[in-house]
Amino acid sequence: MRIKLTFEDLKGRDIVLPIHYGYLLHYLVYNIFSEGMAQKLYLEGFPIDGKKFKLFTFSNIIEKGTKVNNALNFGKYITFYFSSPLYEIVEDLGSNAFRKTGITLNDFNLFLVAVEVIKAPRLTDNVLIRTLSPITAYSTFFNNGKRTTHYYRPTESEFNRLIEQNAQNKYLIIKKAQGLPIKEDEINNLHISIEPYKFSLEKNKKIVYFKDTVIECFSGIFKLTGSLELIYATYDAGLGVKSSEGFGMWDVWNERSN
Repeated sequence: MRIKLTFEDLKGRDIVLPIHYGYLLHYLVYNIFSEGMAQKLYLEGFPIDGKKFKLFTFSNIIEKGTKVNNALNFGKYITFYFSSPLYEIVEDLGSNAFRKTGITLNDFNLFLVAVEVIKAPRLTDNVLIRTLSPITAYSTFFNNGKRTTHYYRPTESEFNRLIEQNAQNKYLIIKKAQGLPIKEDEINNLHISIEPYKFSLEKNKKIVYFKDTVIECFSGIFKLTGSLELIYATYDAGLGVKSSEGFGMWDVWNERSN
């Protein structure tokens, strides 16, 4: 389920945020959740193989901010999409956004001025997508006791493998969270593949600072093929890792939408 939220500052000021504002949106989302939901997602999540999935994602701010020094001026409003395969997560965020006023975001106190429920698209096993927030995939190694993170490019086979593995894990967790029976070996029969469609490393590679972490990620137009179960799972819960930090949200794209 996906919703679009629009916020305004209580004092009517232009909303000005750092260029790397992702961690602030992450903070905003958790600040909107009820205390119980925020604690459950942040502390517990949905664990699998030693990892905790949150099963939600959100987009970049839709408005194109004007660069002012090292910040972006978005004008009077900021709008972004929020998505989760679990209704209770979306319902908690949406209902609390209505009730709360003076929601803190950096130096601003925001209130909700509009919310829209987005109708889910009818997907196929071969679909063109555009990123609403960039996609990232990486592996972590230990070399001489030092932890090293290697980010993969969409042109590398390991990028595709990690995207598929992540989608399989998300699908398994979604079914378990919904109380639906599923055998883990059934997941091995589900596949997904991501292929750059309108993409260049020069234009679509992004370096994002999330608090103290430097993240290499990629925007652009991609082709998704494979099992519908995994394609729908990534539509709701994001493609790749760090979905709950605002990575990997996508929407359907076609030539006319460009």
